[in-house]
Amino acid sequence: MISTVARYKSRAAWLLAGLLWPAAGIAQSAPRSLPLVEAVTLAVRQSKALKRNLASQNVTQARVAQAKNGLLPSVAVTSNFYRISDNVTPFVVPFPGAGEVTLNPQILNQSFNNFQVRQVLWAGGRVRNGIAVAEREAQATTAEADQYRLAAADNVTTIWYTLYTLNASERIIRENIKVLQDRRRDLTNLENQGVALKVDGLKIDLTISQLKSSLADLRAGQATNSFNLALATGLPPTTEFAIDPAELPGTATLGPLDGYLQEALQKRSELQALGLRREEAVLNQRVARAGSLPSLSFGGNVDYNRPNQRVFPNQAAFKGTSSVFAALAFDIGGLYTNRARVAESRFRVEEQSATIDDTRDRILSEVNANYRTYEQQVEKIQLQETALAQATENFRVEQNRLKANVSTPTDFLDANTQLLQAQLNLRSAKANAELARWKLLKSTGRLPAANAAN
Repeated sequence: MISTVARYKSRAAWLLAGLLWPAAGIAQSAPRSLPLVEAVTLAVRQSKALKRNLASQNVTQARVAQAKNGLLPSVAVTSNFYRISDNVTPFVVPFPGAGEVTLNPQILNQSFNNFQVRQVLWAGGRVRNGIAVAEREAQATTAEADQYRLAAADNVTTIWYTLYTLNASERIIRENIKVLQDRRRDLTNLENQGVALKVDGLKIDLTISQLKSSLADLRAGQATNSFNLALATGLPPTTEFAIDPAELPGTATLGPLDGYLQEALQKRSELQALGLRREEAVLNQRVARAGSLPSLSFGGNVDYNRPNQRVFPNQAAFKGTSSVFAALAFDIGGLYTNRARVAESRFRVEEQSATIDDTRDRILSEVNANYRTYEQQVEKIQLQETALAQATENFRVEQNRLKANVSTPTDFLDANTQLLQAQLNLRSAKANAELARWKLLKSTGRLPAANAAN
């Protein structure tokens, strides 16, 4: 009995281990490497706004097809059946030599069937301009897709560099904690020998605690930005990312500002889309004016009726007849009722023109601001490199003085803090400079690659 219970316990233990092992494997999975180029590609593919735009493109293409249907002839078939009452007395007229003729015989079951084809020859340009309006709308919607691509790339790039800076700061702080811990061990040995005071070691302990508190803040920022990066790229929200710790590419040399400004005016999809929408407004104005003009059409009818009214007297039999026609329609009231619509279309053109001017100024301002920001960040890199060299030398001197017992831990900690801040500032300046370069290229209408040249 005891062996049986033990056997079941053993099996249960193995089963429990088998159930827990996959979960443990998932929890211990390595962070996902995500280069910036891949992050941008995934973000553009995942963009909800871009997907909505693609759906809008399909809608506008369908509208173009609908507008072109106006060039096709209209074809209509009507069929009616009537069962009439028999309470009407037929009218009989005597004709010499023919006897009595019934003019309205009682045909109780009647059927009237018509097949008509009508083709518009001229309608003041409404059909032709209507097609052009639909085409401009489709072209503008397609051009707007680049806006959503750039927006998705800009969003994920900002998150990526923020996470890069946080990870780099974490590594620098951890390395600094290790240095301080080494110094703390040295002071502990000196304390045991009665050479160093206990308060000196407590100062280092306090600094280590403060750095560990900073690490907790960094981890919170890393968790937030990792979650946002996962959402932006369409990856599982629990994904942990391993941002490449390699040095960022060197700063690129800027070209003249005017070149970036001209490139933005030529490539920015907002201006292209607005230009097409202004053309659409002009064409809509022509469509509105056509509402005051007559239309000319022609066509034909085929009737197959029982009785056929062209047969006299009426007969209880189906008879087919046909006709052709030309029709001129002119809504005279449109000469004054259409004025408001024409005025509205004119104001739409003026509105689009003002929007284009405003957007052009906004784009030029954006390019100039990003250009100046990149210049500033490049200058900051040079200043921070100088500051780091000075802080490194100062730390080396204070560290040697502390080992030689000719300095206090306070001086050493001050030098260490300055070195740590210089390291963080330089890494942040490099990341900010690369991000500023991205934003500059993006503001010109480019979708840059991670290591794209200037």
